[in-house]
Amino acid sequence: MTMVRMLIVLGCLLFVGCGSAKKDPKTVAEDVAHGIPLQSTPVQVLNYLDGQKIRHSPYERDGVKGNSIEAGIPYDPSKWAMIYTSYGIVFRFDDRDRLIGTEVHPRYTGP
Repeated sequence: MTMVRMLIVLGCLLFVGCGSAKKDPKTVAEDVAHGIPLQSTPVQVLNYLDGQKIRHSPYERDGVKGNSIEAGIPYDPSKWAMIYTSYGIVFRFDDRDRLIGTEVHPRYTGP
């Protein structure tokens, strides 16, 4: 194999291997929605998060910011990537303590 071909192959391998070890935020949101349907109570959300071993805050009642639970899914250090993706998740509740929405925010770590 010529030097040029070797460099092209090596460049392609580096390009493919330098991606982010991540799920799409939409996929994470769908996974969460599958396990925690809208209108769930804070106790149901906390039980799900505990069952999945997802770190989270307690249920917070806040008249200004709204009632919520915050959770975080860390990146998987066993998968090599130049950029790692973890996720912050905010569960929003109405004044009757029912889940009305979920927000997923990716957080990138890398060089």
